[in-house]
Amino acid sequence: AIAIVSLPGAFERTKQRATMSDMRTISKALEIYRADTGHYPANGQGMSQLVLLLIPYQTSVLPSNDAWKHPYTYSTDNVDSYSIESFGKDGVDGVDVSYSTRFEFDRDIVLANGLFSASPET
Repeated sequence: AIAIVSLPGAFERTKQRATMSDMRTISKALEIYRADTGHYPANGQGMSQLVLLLIPYQTSVLPSNDAWKHPYTYSTDNVDSYSIESFGKDGVDGVDVSYSTRFEFDRDIVLANGLFSASPET
């Protein structure tokens, strides 16, 4: 009975970790793009457009949606910084996740300039 109660939480934690892994992969492709072109892709693009633009800079298929099937968001200042964000299980922009709130799966995960600024591990 205890295992059945904790099973949904384990599934959500797996989705959280998969989302973070995907965000790292997208970030690596962005860094390679910048090294090649001298800048990050323009702001205002949808994730599906960004994924198509980054195809030559990644050996595997880049995801445009997080593990909860919501699109990632990408933003940049068009100079030297960018961020990728997952709005979590509910898909709504809200409060960022932290280590103390790591089991609140509706919270947002944020990766900025290659490092997580909001994650369940920090």
